[in-house]
Amino acid sequence: MTQNVWEQEAVKDLVQLEEGEFNLCDFALFLSVMKNETAHRNVLSIIMGEKDLELKEVHVEEVILNRSGQRAIRLDARATDISGRNFATEMQNDTEQDDMRRRARFYQGLMDTPVLKSGRETRYKYLPPTIITFITQKDIFGKGLAKYTFTEQCEEIKDLHLEDGTIKIFLNMSSKNGEPVLVSLLQYMKHTTLENPEILVKDERIMQLNEIVTEVKQSEEWEAVRMSILSIGLERGEKIGLEKGLNQGKAQSILEQGMARGLSCGKVQGKAQSILELLEENGPVSESTRRMILSETDMERLSVWLKAAARAGSEADFLSKIC
Repeated sequence: MTQNVWEQEAVKDLVQLEEGEFNLCDFALFLSVMKNETAHRNVLSIIMGEKDLELKEVHVEEVILNRSGQRAIRLDARATDISGRNFATEMQNDTEQDDMRRRARFYQGLMDTPVLKSGRETRYKYLPPTIITFITQKDIFGKGLAKYTFTEQCEEIKDLHLEDGTIKIFLNMSSKNGEPVLVSLLQYMKHTTLENPEILVKDERIMQLNEIVTEVKQSEEWEAVRMSILSIGLERGEKIGLEKGLNQGKAQSILEQGMARGLSCGKVQGKAQSILELLEENGPVSESTRRMILSETDMERLSVWLKAAARAGSEADFLSKIC
């Protein structure tokens, strides 16, 4: 998910917070739940139709930088299973602002970029399989399916597949035409309660997912997320809030809760966290360096540090570049 889309989702979550409960299709709750390995596994298990799928690591909001200095991506949820397959799962509620097909292409390329090291010994056969899934509110293909799976294949010869290890999946919450368990998961995401009559099958994985959602919503961390949402987006919050029919007085009340400060702090924290993640690719980061990065509030300086971290081979190398 790109930074602009992330900010738009945060403002949508703000309106959601004002109007009622969050659902799993809402960006903030999706991230909070997908941090949990069991929840992450259950979601992927249903999407892939693999009941015994096992994960060895999960991440949320992982930044993958374009080493050429161009546009980066922020993955909503990423995981690796025990066989080495890489999964990226994106919650995309707004599909009208951009081309989702080409977004999938771009994400695919950047996900492969950091996997292989440079050098003559590099072998492309070691590229792991990658599965990118976009979960959408609308049917972007208009064919009425709940799931569309794409792989590369030959146009001239039927059933001749390229077998390059890439799969792109688009899930559609508006359709009931698909595997009952998958349809039930998508309907649960859309209206997150087991009392939802659109849930066709109360699969044990969905039941377990619901328990985790309940735990997340009762946690102190989630309460902090809810409060943080209230402080996001001065300009965006006012504009979108008024467009949604909020009167000037209510919009002003929201603004007065520190939305401008919240957006600024969120950007600073996000950039600092990206720097740390890059440095941690080369090994543990010392406590003093961590404190220095997390305490920095100057966005221009953090931007310089981010570029230095992307090029650094170690913490010492990074420190020498910024001194």
